[in-house]
Amino acid sequence: MKTVLFISSNKMLGQGLSTAVQSKPELNFLWAAQLSYSQAVVGVDVFHADVVILDIVDRSDIEQAIETCQSFRRAEQGVKILLLVRPEHPIVRKVAVDAKNAALVDDFVFYDSSLTYLLAKLEAL
Repeated sequence: MKTVLFISSNKMLGQGLSTAVQSKPELNFLWAAQLSYSQAVVGVDVFHADVVILDIVDRSDIEQAIETCQSFRRAEQGVKILLLVRPEHPIVRKVAVDAKNAALVDDFVFYDSSLTYLLAKLEAL
């Protein structure tokens, strides 16, 4: 079973994703919690997360998101990181691509992707 941790300030999105993940027991995911960026690194240890979905809502989240990814990698926690990004922000898109190319994240998904696609990405990690 993969333990999934969601890092975001968007409570509504977190609740929706939690419901979606829990409604698909065949995927064998355990939705651990929704935490803020400041709680992320500790949360991975506490919940023994296998996968972190890191939500980048807008440009103001970019710096914190990258710092969080760097902290995960420095701590060598072995957690897989999936960025969730809005496609309408070119700077955010570029950061997502650059972070993947630099191996700071394992993959990224745009907000306008289907839930089925997001769950497939989670399953693949």
